Amino acid sequence: MRGPRLRSLVVMIAAALLSACSSAAGYHGGPVYRYVVSDRPAPPALQVLRRRVAETPRTLDPSLAADVPSTDVIEDLFEGLVTLSAGGKIIPGVASSWSISPDGRTYIFHLRPAARWSNGKPVTAADFVYAWRREVDPDTAAQYAQSLARIVNAQAIIDGKRPPDSLGVTALGAHTLEVRLVGRTPYFLSMLFNVYYMPLYPPAIRRWGMAWTRPGHLVSDGAFYLAAWVINGHLTLKKNPYYWDAAHVRLREEIFYPVPSASSALSRYLAGDLDFVGTPAFPPSDVGWLRRDLGSQVRVTPMYGTAYLGMLVHEQPFNNRDLRLALTMSLDRRVLDEKLMQGMDMPAHSLFPPLPGFTRRSPAWAHWPMARRLAVARRLYRAAGYSKAHPLRVKLLYMTEGVHTRNYMEAVATMWHQALGADIVLWQEQWKVMLQDIQYKNAKLFWSAWVGNYPSPYTFAHQFVKGFVMNYGGYDNPAYQAAVKAAVAEPNRARRYALYAKADAILNHDAPLIPLYFYNSNELVKPYVAGIEPNVLNVHLARYMWIRQHTLRQP
Repeated sequence: MRGPRLRSLVVMIAAALLSACSSAAGYHGGPVYRYVVSDRPAPPALQVLRRRVAETPRTLDPSLAADVPSTDVIEDLFEGLVTLSAGGKIIPGVASSWSISPDGRTYIFHLRPAARWSNGKPVTAADFVYAWRREVDPDTAAQYAQSLARIVNAQAIIDGKRPPDSLGVTALGAHTLEVRLVGRTPYFLSMLFNVYYMPLYPPAIRRWGMAWTRPGHLVSDGAFYLAAWVINGHLTLKKNPYYWDAAHVRLREEIFYPVPSASSALSRYLAGDLDFVGTPAFPPSDVGWLRRDLGSQVRVTPMYGTAYLGMLVHEQPFNNRDLRLALTMSLDRRVLDEKLMQGMDMPAHSLFPPLPGFTRRSPAWAHWPMARRLAVARRLYRAAGYSKAHPLRVKLLYMTEGVHTRNYMEAVATMWHQALGADIVLWQEQWKVMLQDIQYKNAKLFWSAWVGNYPSPYTFAHQFVKGFVMNYGGYDNPAYQAAVKAAVAEPNRARRYALYAKADAILNHDAPLIPLYFYNSNELVKPYVAGIEPNVLNVHLARYMWIRQHTLRQP
């Protein structure tokens, strides 16, 4: 009887929260601006895109960027050996072509002679060598350094056992780059789009030091360069006339506006201040009326990402598997999805999101009736030494991101209190502060999420690999490490995916994380903005976007 009672209570709580948080109440049912749009491009002077970035970027240094707002901007400033098509496919970038040795361990990249930095200087193979050595150099303290671990000597350099100049990457000429890997790495080309593989302009860094990313100092090789950055305000990027494919870049200017709250971003979009709002563009509670009033401007598409709660699994109280399992089993994700997410995302019971060809290993309990799950969760909770008389008391850290995030965390805490008697204190911080507290192990239970950098299970698996700097919970299971290591080196996709599925099953057993949901991308795009195509990586490069001729027509 207690299972149905819990569900009813949580539904009532969720409904009450939702009824109090209409994020754009001033627009709900109000006037909606309509546009008359032509297929012809607007004049060059009007080729300006105003888009939202979720936070002020922490850095524009490709070696140091580890947050989505930073990478969103960097991806338009810089370009690596490969880039993405508008639809998210890997295509040639600075490298026009490449060859791979029969054993899959040596790559030769041929750079475009036309590739130029934003100051007109040529992009050379040596610029990639410099950037990659800088990434793995321990003095740089790059969080993604281990992502280069498949390159010869990279791990030894990261560990301080070899010098950076021993990295297995060599400039064979001004426009020829050789990369040597420790073994066959089927996903290597897909990784090269990521910002930590992008080239750097050494003279700017040597001259300006840490200030090299400021406007006027930053030299980039992408379709745009940094023209202005207002402190705690917007960033202005302008078209790079030296970009090798500048003839096909239509936008003259791109302006990023930091807007942390999805509710605020929605309001600014509706007011006409923004042309494009990437995910999350609006609170889930608004999806119904937005679809009705805005039609095709509302875009909801699959996205390669997972939201979950992380834990310090090597410290009390979360060094107890029974407790971790009790917490993850007692969450009714269907209720959370339907009542708080409005069906916008997919309930998650494991780490790996959907990927064509890959079969996830959901835990057996995910298919049980909720009453059975709660009975087992309560037994595990008691086995871990807790009860309603002696409840678990812990803080749950999450980021400040409007009413919706707070409501979700409150619903999670309420479920745990009603199901187990746990006393969860919600602890909210700004994005940058939250990241610092997680990195410094100041939070034992914390909100986290991962959006895949490339379409391979490894981008999710390596979060829980021993030694990875972003394995914030400190998880370490030799069986898991072995499964991931074997998967990385396996050339056959079916066998490789089977190994990742094995790793997935180990995570399900150990429960070092509490999966919440798999992301869908929700975006708002004005009808006059062209060149934005859905893709699971949720990457939208401005080099493909342009503004159509349009006029405003009020209802």
